[in-house]
Amino acid sequence: MAENEDVALVAINVRIWRYFAVLYPTAQSNWRKYAFVLPVCLMNVMQFLYLVEMWGDLPAFILNLFFLSAIFNALMRTWLAIWKHEEFERFLHELTYLYRQIEASGDEYAQRILLEAVRAARRIAIFNLSASTLDITGALIFTLFRQQRGHTFGIALPLLDMQRTPTYQIFHVLQTPLPLVLSMMYMPFVSLFAAFALFGKAMLQILAYKLSCIGRLEEEEQRYQMLTACIRYHINIMGYVRKMNALVTNILGAEAIIYGSIICLLLFDLNIMSSYTQMISIVMYIGTMLYVLYTYYNRANDLVIESALVSQAVYNVPWYECGMRFRKTLVIFLMQTQRPLEIRVGNVYPMTLAMFQSLLNASYSYFTMLRGVTNK
Repeated sequence: MAENEDVALVAINVRIWRYFAVLYPTAQSNWRKYAFVLPVCLMNVMQFLYLVEMWGDLPAFILNLFFLSAIFNALMRTWLAIWKHEEFERFLHELTYLYRQIEASGDEYAQRILLEAVRAARRIAIFNLSASTLDITGALIFTLFRQQRGHTFGIALPLLDMQRTPTYQIFHVLQTPLPLVLSMMYMPFVSLFAAFALFGKAMLQILAYKLSCIGRLEEEEQRYQMLTACIRYHINIMGYVRKMNALVTNILGAEAIIYGSIICLLLFDLNIMSSYTQMISIVMYIGTMLYVLYTYYNRANDLVIESALVSQAVYNVPWYECGMRFRKTLVIFLMQTQRPLEIRVGNVYPMTLAMFQSLLNASYSYFTMLRGVTNK
């Protein structure tokens, strides 16, 4: 547990989830995950009740549907991590082992690649937490300047008027901690996914470099030993990517459906909205979802690209200078590297930038169809 927190690649997000007992729960800290998640679950139910009340007002209904979906998505991610905390912990343990191996290797190129991955992962984690907190804080502040009373996240309870004093003030104060709570619930999953993918990319880059060094060795036996070491390392990377995919594939499938639908509805809401302030807010919300999706698909796409470069590096090994044993082993390895290492969405389709574009095209197509139907 402490070892994982010392790995700078994932330290920020692991510490957050450990503090709230999402990961590494103990008898003393186990209560924190319920205090962290259950109030937000209650608010999500209250959002649903409010959504029912807003049925006749289409622009407000769509906007509040977005808030409901965003918080439900954050809860879904957190409950997944709580439910699968042992799998996450085992995966983090394996990541730590592979990370320490690179640190102790003494290979300057490998350590430089690892340092670049760490810096990128930390930048993403800090930016995600900061931007999310500021975004939700801005939404809370904006509510104070409305002409009519209203909560940032519309909520309702049966037999209770949320607009009356002191009910309105009480629930407004209760929503004050939401910027921090929702940011720490929503963003660690995105940041950890990016960190996992960056580390996989770094390992593939190191493997391609090791393969390029085989031709520099003079003795055939040395070349063969280097080749078998590269094969073992590639097997470790395949196992790493396979376990990562098993952890995230189902939640990514659900989020693809949620994000695709909500982007379509927000575009439609933007088309019928009359308030410029709310139009700016919707553009920001769409931008946030596009950023999260792009982070997923871009980092997963890097794995596909680097795995293809590994296959190319295998092909470029000077096999013609070696004996039959080396050649046969190299051919088997080449066949193994032909299958790209990829993260799949719901175990259905690979996460690539091409699929990201297809998802956006589908959302826009449904938006134009919805706009065409309503304009008739």
